[in-house]
Amino acid sequence: MSERNDESNSGFDHSEELPVILLVEDEADYRLLVASDLEEDYQVVEASNGKEGLEKALEAIPDLVVTDLMMPVMDGIELCRRLKSGVETAHIPVVMLTAKTAVESQVEGLQTGADDYVTKPFNMLLLRARINNLLETRRLLRRHFAHEFAHSTGEDPISEMLEIPELRSGLDRAFWENLCRILKASCADPGFNTDSLASELNMSQRSMQRKIKALVDLTPVQMIAEYRLKKAETLLKDPQMHVTDIAFDVGFSDLSNFYRIFKKKHGMTPSQYRDAK
Repeated sequence: MSERNDESNSGFDHSEELPVILLVEDEADYRLLVASDLEEDYQVVEASNGKEGLEKALEAIPDLVVTDLMMPVMDGIELCRRLKSGVETAHIPVVMLTAKTAVESQVEGLQTGADDYVTKPFNMLLLRARINNLLETRRLLRRHFAHEFAHSTGEDPISEMLEIPELRSGLDRAFWENLCRILKASCADPGFNTDSLASELNMSQRSMQRKIKALVDLTPVQMIAEYRLKKAETLLKDPQMHVTDIAFDVGFSDLSNFYRIFKKKHGMTPSQYRDAK
């Protein structure tokens, strides 16, 4: 494990930033009006049609998308369908803006995965309330996943996450299964890092970081470190295994660094942790 990664792995503080909202609207004046209001509390990325919106969604991996339904090049229905069918973007809530009040139009949007509808013209307070509700729902779900991951105690903690109802189907499950497979196969390799993980997942560093953060509120560096520590906790249950062997088995080439990171998390050395159990 490199010195740079060791230092990164030793910290578990999460970086704070304003939520990123992608606003996709073909009417420039309307887009400016909405963006100006939202910029108080969010980082706003703008796009003028669904095609541009999809490109920017894949680049920025926003926390939420607000999109008009009727647009040239690619409409909101198709944009939503593509977002919800991509592993990198399937988790992103989508609010559809539409001048149509017909039930058929709303049903069509919801069937493609839109999470909420706001009919034009609308009050910005209403749109803000819908956005806040969806972001809060995602935050609570992320906290739930993070709690389940942090408190898993079985022999294969990361796979236990697949038993959470919200991860029993869909693209988020497929992503997590792939993540499980990669971490299991690579945990013991001290050279395995976030670059390796992104390559195995076939994702950019940014997309991977925001996807993992969206699921368990951890950065990829923290995820790898947490996984290694959880594997170490499991191995410590075997009194016949030496702590040195356990450190090497979970990918720590530096024993003192393993002790330091383990003690930072548990407030005790690996040997003390074993005795306490």
